[in-house]
Amino acid sequence: MASTVYIFGQMAVKSYEDYFTQYGSPFLPILQKFQGTLLAATKNGRTLEGEAFGNWTVLMQFPSKEMAYGFVTSEEYAPLMELRVNQLTDGAHAVLIPGEIAVME
Repeated sequence: MASTVYIFGQMAVKSYEDYFTQYGSPFLPILQKFQGTLLAATKNGRTLEGEAFGNWTVLMQFPSKEMAYGFVTSEEYAPLMELRVNQLTDGAHAVLIPGEIAVME
């Protein structure tokens, strides 16, 4: 049975205007093709503990890890990822989070 997963990401956006125009606009249709939902995207995230990274935080939801990996590795997303990594940001990190409550035994 497929389980919901989330991708949490933070990045250092160089120019919000360039980021939104070149990356943000074409990003959503690709995300939706893989049944992804953008739950949050903000420059107003507040770090509660530890070190923050960057100036832009996103949270996405997918119905399964297969759909999440399909999105991240898709031919459609590859040029956008290349653009984001090499031109629009000064670094990023992303974490795949299973939608489960892990219990230590």
